[in-house]
Amino acid sequence: MIDPNDFQVLRSRATEPLFYHAPYPAEKVTPKQYQLAGVEYALGRNHMLFGDAPGLGKTAECIMLGNAIEAKHTLVVCPASLRLNWEREIWRWSTIENVTTYPILKSRDGVSPHANYTIISYALLSNPSILKALLDVKWDHMILDEAHAIKDPKGNKRTQVICAPDLFPPVVGRITLASGTILPNQPIECYNAVRLLDWGAIDNMSLNAFRNEYYAMGSGYIRGPVFNEKTQTTQYKLHWSDNVRNVPRHLDDLQYRLRKHIMVRRLKEQVLHELPPVQWHLFPLSLTASIRKALKHPGWKVAEKLYDMNPTAFDSGVPIDGELATARRELGEAKAASIVEYVEELINEGLSKIVVSAWHRSVLAYLRDKLAALGLVYMDGSTSSGRKQMVVDQFQTDDSIKIILGQMLPLGEGWTLSVAQDVVLAEPDWVPGKNAQMLDRISRIGQEGSYTIGHVPVVPDTLDERILNTVITKDQNIYKALDEPL
Repeated sequence: MIDPNDFQVLRSRATEPLFYHAPYPAEKVTPKQYQLAGVEYALGRNHMLFGDAPGLGKTAECIMLGNAIEAKHTLVVCPASLRLNWEREIWRWSTIENVTTYPILKSRDGVSPHANYTIISYALLSNPSILKALLDVKWDHMILDEAHAIKDPKGNKRTQVICAPDLFPPVVGRITLASGTILPNQPIECYNAVRLLDWGAIDNMSLNAFRNEYYAMGSGYIRGPVFNEKTQTTQYKLHWSDNVRNVPRHLDDLQYRLRKHIMVRRLKEQVLHELPPVQWHLFPLSLTASIRKALKHPGWKVAEKLYDMNPTAFDSGVPIDGELATARRELGEAKAASIVEYVEELINEGLSKIVVSAWHRSVLAYLRDKLAALGLVYMDGSTSSGRKQMVVDQFQTDDSIKIILGQMLPLGEGWTLSVAQDVVLAEPDWVPGKNAQMLDRISRIGQEGSYTIGHVPVVPDTLDERILNTVITKDQNIYKALDEPL
């Protein structure tokens, strides 16, 4: 029987902890109250799901939960594009002294049995030798980020590896999932997650029983036997039927079970008072062969000398020609493939609208080609004024259009893109005001939310990262000097 006032259900929406504050390195970070409440909820069950809306800091919650249970060996499974981001978040949030991390970037990296955190992609998890090595380690905690990756009810390869009862469950003390979209499309997509975390939450239903409980009969396509009069043969193929179990029902009961037993979930509007109006997220990119090659361009040596002599050397911009300009273009081209992966993950996580900007036509062409299938509109310096307005209107009003991609100057020249809250600066400018101008396009009257996130790709431990760190610090200082409430 559904009881909306059930204590555990109420705590699944809590924005403040009752009595427990999870450990965190206070000299580095300050968690939000709702994050502390999420960890408090998690400690009341053996395994759980952080289902907070995208952008609310589920990674930090997972790591603070590890702090709370004093996990010494944690396995993090995440999309390939997020492995280095996880490493950095662990360095920020873990309370383990001199915490050690081991991101597995390729199969020949092997597995370190001694690292506090081992970080691996879903794809590499299926590698037989890597999987065998992982199963030889006793893990205190296993975290599955973007856990909608195991949504396939028929069990794709990654699902079979993670959910097989005789593989990871015997060698893992606690399992934590993180996903703001555990139901991307249909109720059945959460079945694997619930069964992995607490099968009793759905009364140990089989997959067929779950389907019978949460779907009614309707019309649709189904694969089944179709008799061909002409050939007098029966073939199995997709055909329309008025007798398909495909209409979701009893969703209030499903939510009740999820919240009571395994899931904490808060929406942005519940916690906006704790979110700053503008957030910058530097996301680290893996050092691919193309990025490594681009960083060898002599223009970077020129830039490094200038920057070391005078950190303000690029405050007024970068020359539009010459070695440095060529070096920046080649790096933008080398980063583009990783940025595509990152944008795809943002969409998979549940973001419905994203602004993506770049500078060079070659980078824009690559992004336009690879992201087109997600639903995209485009503008650059050659787009007519009338066409630009059409592009903006389509992005603002058409739910099938997820991305507006454009050259930085024309896209940032005054448009209102208020349906978005996230901007991916594929080629961020070295002048803070130009990046801020892009974020201002979505931080407008009528914005769907009350905060803005600027995602900035950087190559770790390079001049690229040093300069962009400086750029963001300058932008934050401008905000403190002019706009932060006194």
